[in-house]
Amino acid sequence: MFNLASIRDFGQQSAQTLVTLLRIPLMCRPVSIPRISTGKDLLVLGNGPSLKPFLEKHKDFWQNKDLLAVNHFAETALYAEVRPRLYVVSAPEYWLPDVEEDFLEKRQRIFESLAGKTDWPLDFFIPVPAGKNPWWKKLLGTNPNVHIHFYNTMPVEGFWPFRNVLMNLKCGMPRPHNVIITALMNAIWAGWETIYLIGTEHNWLKDVSIDDDNRVYLTLRYFYNEQKARPVIIKNLGKGQRKLHEILEKFYWSFKGYHDIRRWTEPKGVRIINITPDSWIDAFERQSIE
Repeated sequence: MFNLASIRDFGQQSAQTLVTLLRIPLMCRPVSIPRISTGKDLLVLGNGPSLKPFLEKHKDFWQNKDLLAVNHFAETALYAEVRPRLYVVSAPEYWLPDVEEDFLEKRQRIFESLAGKTDWPLDFFIPVPAGKNPWWKKLLGTNPNVHIHFYNTMPVEGFWPFRNVLMNLKCGMPRPHNVIITALMNAIWAGWETIYLIGTEHNWLKDVSIDDDNRVYLTLRYFYNEQKARPVIIKNLGKGQRKLHEILEKFYWSFKGYHDIRRWTEPKGVRIINITPDSWIDAFERQSIE
């Protein structure tokens, strides 16, 4: 017996499936993500405050694992020390031409760090649209140790069997509103079956504030700026500013995306284990490193 909720859910999933079908010719491109897993467990290094003390105290844990780093990690001294096996970036601000000056400076520093510091084999993952603005590729091309892989970030939505097929084909993923989503998807596509997460606090809600002019701020706390972190305006694709509902929507898609990844990986026997203290991610198995 159908009720109103099930009818509404069916209609919503039908519409999402149709939208995803329309996206395929626009956003899905053939990609080659090789199976590069070494057989070791993988540790994803989020840039949250817990990362630095973890790396200092638990070398016996991470030194026998493959490491995946993200975003601004290459700018820190830890990059050359831990020598990650994989590196993932995902935000469009890393390649869009029309962004504000601070983003231009930040992304320049990232790619210069990757090109200048990497003296070991590194598999670097970046979304397909970044290929349209290849200034960064010229920088990385100066370093033969960096191997570039493109991946699709098309949001995959609709009926689950349909979504499952598209994710298996590397055509898309849950909405990539956080780099950890893209890191997990690429790690799984590349063959890793046991993946640990550290530095993924994701406790942003407590750091949202609004001033008397209705400007919304978020204090972004990373291991490399925790003591100096200050509230900043969150921009939209590298310019302007986001409203509160837009920021909360990004949070929603991030946390939902983790549940989608868990649903996709469980039949494959993939384990994702969150060892970040006080993490707000509620989708994955938890363990305490202590």
